[in-house]
Amino acid sequence: PTTCTVDFKAGYEVALVGSNISITAPANKTVGRIGSTSFQVTANSGYTLTGSSVTCTNNASATITNGTVNVSNIKSNTTCTLVPKEDIKLLKDQILADHPTRPGARPNLNSDVFAGENTKTLYTASGKWTEDLNNDGEGEIVYYFSGNALDNWVYFAGIYWRIIRINEDDSVRLLYVGPDKNTEEGYIGTSAYNRTKDPMYVGYMYGSSGGVANNRENTTDSTIKGVIDTWYNSKIKPNYNGYVSRTAIYCNDRANEGYSMSTTFYFAARYRLETNKSPSYKCGNNASGSLYTGTNGASNLDKFTASTSSGNGKLINPVSLITADEIVFAGGKYGTRIYSYYYYNAGGDSVTGDNYWRTISPYSGESMFVVLGSGNHGNLHISSIVNIYGVVRPVLSLKSCVKWKSGNGTSDNPYTVDTLDTVCSGAEN
Repeated sequence: PTTCTVDFKAGYEVALVGSNISITAPANKTVGRIGSTSFQVTANSGYTLTGSSVTCTNNASATITNGTVNVSNIKSNTTCTLVPKEDIKLLKDQILADHPTRPGARPNLNSDVFAGENTKTLYTASGKWTEDLNNDGEGEIVYYFSGNALDNWVYFAGIYWRIIRINEDDSVRLLYVGPDKNTEEGYIGTSAYNRTKDPMYVGYMYGSSGGVANNRENTTDSTIKGVIDTWYNSKIKPNYNGYVSRTAIYCNDRANEGYSMSTTFYFAARYRLETNKSPSYKCGNNASGSLYTGTNGASNLDKFTASTSSGNGKLINPVSLITADEIVFAGGKYGTRIYSYYYYNAGGDSVTGDNYWRTISPYSGESMFVVLGSGNHGNLHISSIVNIYGVVRPVLSLKSCVKWKSGNGTSDNPYTVDTLDTVCSGAEN
């Protein structure tokens, strides 16, 4: 007679570990001779299980399927380590995801102001009204905010901004508000647009006298460009220049067909916005959506950019001013007050107080489009080129590769972006 004593062990201990994940308890399991088990896992905010990696000790193997980590070939105590993949979201994609309501072109775009309060809403423009960057005969899609949008705020470079639109090149265009979201001094200073009343001096940059072609040589900075460049060199360029798009177009539309030069010299934006009330994002558009043609027509000379791939490449600093057309897309109307749209501060008051602020759009040989302050709320109007009292609100565009970091676009929780991305900082857009 013989007695055998068998010591049955409880099994092999298997543990799942990892950072930036949440594991449904238990995270440690005992496994018998079957040699396999599973864990339920979710990725923390900012991370995803798609494309993640998991490795195990002692030759065990693991796979991830629909939030389940399956471990097999367990023949000894095992530890599996899960490394989730960073869920990188671009700013433009986060804006699109947060604004699923897409009514198409804004209603009554040509006939009235638009001050309707809205959230999660983006309007669209395309076709003949936008730039054809792909040269396929079709304008790219522009997504724009309009009315009293409550969720188009960005906090960048220590400054609050309002999103104007997602440009044709997927960069995100911003309008300056200032360090205080409730400010009534949301501007960087006052300035004349230029020094002389003459059609040549409506240029953001200009050339020499002797005709429109000479005027557009773009060899000399306007007065207002000097003010903006000085501010940019101080506030943006040292730490944030790498995140500002170089391909974004700032349209200084100097097309002038259809007007008599024997009296007042008028420009195309006056025809679109005062007469036909038909704004466009395409630089040099006439009222029917076609480009002006001929020696006075639109060309890359009016498309101010820092890159020659999309425009004239004349900007050392990729920053400028808003267009009068963008004011109308946002809800404004020539000669009409508007008491509430997103160009105001967080409290709904004029971001510039009583002061009017300048656009880059010429009206005549002596005047530019401006937006009036609280004395005549939001009125798209005109002012002399040489008037020194217009205030300056810079406009810049964040690159399409800029990554979203946090925020949902409200004034209390504005969008913020990753400003430590060396790959994006080295790209044109």
